[in-house]
Amino acid sequence: MSNLAQQNSENIKVLEIRNYLLKPNLTDKFRDYFHSKFVAQMDELGGYTLGEFKINDVNDRFVWFRGFTDMKTRFKFLNDFYINSATWKEYGKGANEMMINSDNVYLLRPLKKEVNSGVLKTEKIFTVVDFYICNSTLEKVIDQFETAYIPFLKNSKMEDITLWVSEMTENDFPRLPVFQDKNLLVSISHYKDEKEFYAREKEIDNMPADLKKSMQELITIQNKLVLLNLNF
Repeated sequence: MSNLAQQNSENIKVLEIRNYLLKPNLTDKFRDYFHSKFVAQMDELGGYTLGEFKINDVNDRFVWFRGFTDMKTRFKFLNDFYINSATWKEYGKGANEMMINSDNVYLLRPLKKEVNSGVLKTEKIFTVVDFYICNSTLEKVIDQFETAYIPFLKNSKMEDITLWVSEMTENDFPRLPVFQDKNLLVSISHYKDEKEFYAREKEIDNMPADLKKSMQELITIQNKLVLLNLNF
């Protein structure tokens, strides 16, 4: 099986959402460097690059997804790549010189079961990551999503969505720090183009009043990342 075929058929149980702050106006240069120097080697070692993105109208951010089959393979990959690989030893300095901060990283697991890597490595143009911080209400929010909100989205023909919570197993590679928030729910959704994205946003704004009120009562903070796909 080719590396690309394998990468698109893995069952992902651990996901990193990595959001890098770069020196000004380096997003395109960094992405070209990152993709040409690191992606093939990382995929070969079992750290699957499942999305490369920029933020619309922002020229100092590069966001990417990295998936693993479990925490054990994550630990092995991080040692193999960052400690032992000739690739990182040769090109890591060049990447670091373009970055201001690389510690904005969420370590997640699927809410219910593993997610096939092909679901995340999309060819759709827009990817939206919603972060729901639920102060002591996470279980109630999950129930609300499963019984009301996700059915509402599917009724609106929004099928391309996955749900994640923090992976709370201790980060065994502290050289790369991560956020692990026990009160966090994350949704990742994909849209084929700008028109579909804004149409879905309008439908969400017009959700039933009782559902909107219930979600507002249960969700403490909601943050949204709107990403433009660079996987092409």
